[in-house]
Amino acid sequence: MNDWVNAERHAEKAYRLYEAGQWERATAEMKQALQVVPDQSDWHYGLGLSLDALNRHEEAAECFEQALQLRGDDIDTMLRLATALNRSGRPQRAIDVLERVSDIDPTCEPAYCHRILAHALIGEHESAEQMFYLARQVVDECPRCYDHIARSLASRGRLDRAAWCWRQAQRLNPHLQDVWKNLGRVYWQRGQFESARRMFVRQLRRDPDDPATLIELGSLLVEMGRLAGAAAKFRCALEVDPNAADAHCRLGQLALRSGHLDAAEESFRAAVRIDPDQPGAHMCLARVARQRGDATSVRHLLAIEVRHSGHSNAQLLELADDLIEQGMHSVAATLLTRMLNMPVQPLNAAQRAAALFYRGVARTHVFGRDDGIADWRRVVRMAPRHAAAMQSLASAYLQQGYLTRARCWLRRAESLKSCDPALRLLRWQLHRAVWRRALARFGRFRRPSRSGPTAQRRRTS
Repeated sequence: MNDWVNAERHAEKAYRLYEAGQWERATAEMKQALQVVPDQSDWHYGLGLSLDALNRHEEAAECFEQALQLRGDDIDTMLRLATALNRSGRPQRAIDVLERVSDIDPTCEPAYCHRILAHALIGEHESAEQMFYLARQVVDECPRCYDHIARSLASRGRLDRAAWCWRQAQRLNPHLQDVWKNLGRVYWQRGQFESARRMFVRQLRRDPDDPATLIELGSLLVEMGRLAGAAAKFRCALEVDPNAADAHCRLGQLALRSGHLDAAEESFRAAVRIDPDQPGAHMCLARVARQRGDATSVRHLLAIEVRHSGHSNAQLLELADDLIEQGMHSVAATLLTRMLNMPVQPLNAAQRAAALFYRGVARTHVFGRDDGIADWRRVVRMAPRHAAAMQSLASAYLQQGYLTRARCWLRRAESLKSCDPALRLLRWQLHRAVWRRALARFGRFRRPSRSGPTAQRRRTS
């Protein structure tokens, strides 16, 4: 009896701490209660809430699963579980749970709302739109629905529609999380840097101590060429969270850009100490080693980087470029094939074209020119103004001896980059190959026959 009373006291204290925003302490208290009485569904549910607030979504999902096993098909618990599953990267399981909710209560609008996001996360965008319209039949205007469908639209490159949906979400709920940040990303992708900067600033006015937003704003300022302002934002992020490994990496990149190799290496190593699997950190250390002329360390660090996960598409393309530069063509080809076939994040048209171009370069060295030509031709079909792919096709055909094809691709490349020195060199090489072929044919045509008049005169004399 005393154990039960003590467990209840821990649980009541956990609820009070949760309401006060002290989620770490609430988690500890609720775990103590569950050690004594492990079959209380409400306590598992409460522990899940605390863990979810701490962004420990996988553990939260486990707690909601245990609560469901004890209390049966409770709609509120299933909705919490689906949200945690979406956040922990298990959207397919979330869809299964939400379909069960819809079977129990077809008028439950959140069941459709959360399925919009789940379908978007696994790339089923048509199903996401279907869920959006089903949700609107239950509740005409839901800010979360607009937010979720906007994510789907943005991932497909439909930026205007995504921006409109996020503005609708903000109109319906001015306090909805990350709306201004998402609008900033849309403007950034559209090349409207100043508008993007204003959106990030508005997001920071709402949450000035969010290190992720500070880092994104700093990255935008780097692209705008405002390096001093970017460095200030990265330092602010580190003041808020000294363990923000990404901020250390960004500061290191600025130092590397300025030629301060020691400061850059110090920042990158700080990032690796905080998170040994930080995406891009070892690649940046490899660039420092390359500038110092340490080729062995460069290849070793790049090999470590390849084994990591969590890279953005831009980081994967940079990594592939570095691997090709170091002659690690087989590794680059494997990395790019995986990126093209099983992208962690959806690839936009420019990223897919870049990945195919780099893979063509890598496969040319590993398998031969025909594989490279196949990739480069795909690039030109996708991006008709991709001059680098045209130049590579011209060079490959020239080396294979197909001079007419080489001339055709060279002309197309020159129409886009008329003053490029590399194209002028390629034009000279093509002219030389044409003259060599012409001279060879002329020589065969002029070679005297042994049975001709000249041979007869020689025999007579």
